[in-house]
Amino acid sequence: MWMQRRAPAGRVPDELPVLDRGQHRSPETGACLMEYVSVLAGDRFTDHPRCTDPALAALARLVNDRIERGAVRNALARLAPDLIGTGGRDPRVTPVVVAGCLRAAEAAGPLPRAAARRLARARARLARLERGDRRTLVLVRCERLVSPVEGAVGSALAVLTDRLRGRPRRESDTRLHDLLRDVAADCHAITQGTVPAEPTEGGGLRRG
Repeated sequence: MWMQRRAPAGRVPDELPVLDRGQHRSPETGACLMEYVSVLAGDRFTDHPRCTDPALAALARLVNDRIERGAVRNALARLAPDLIGTGGRDPRVTPVVVAGCLRAAEAAGPLPRAAARRLARARARLARLERGDRRTLVLVRCERLVSPVEGAVGSALAVLTDRLRGRPRRESDTRLHDLLRDVAADCHAITQGTVPAEPTEGGGLRRG
């Protein structure tokens, strides 16, 4: 079921869609979260809308498809406003997304050594970008040209899903929903310039 009315860009309509897994040909056949975002933003119908940063969109698609319970997946639609307007390719978004996945995994259980090192690197990279380090900026831009962000985001999220294996589906789905909620809010805040992207000790963003 698709929403009957389109809301102004960036606003969640009163009538929310029933979200499905995967890609769809048109709104009439259904929609995943990112396809819903494309319609809400007034973009063409796609799960790769220009209004959302590729790293954040990759996380949204993965979370949409991994959630099992329909009610939790449908609740993702209310996160759409934070996904819209992040598509300016701010170099800080990818480390924010990767660090967010790894922090969520850390909250679910001790991180493997390699994942802990990766989290430390993501935090350090974010700090250097916030200081305006040009070498780090060039490195991030080069990486985005030669290596799709979907791989980096997918491998970071896999650490969390490994931690959640065997846990009740309600807990797993809730943690995935909350991960996207928190990461989307952080990415929206830094791309809109509403908060500085300063990592706290826990790896999140310092909100003023």
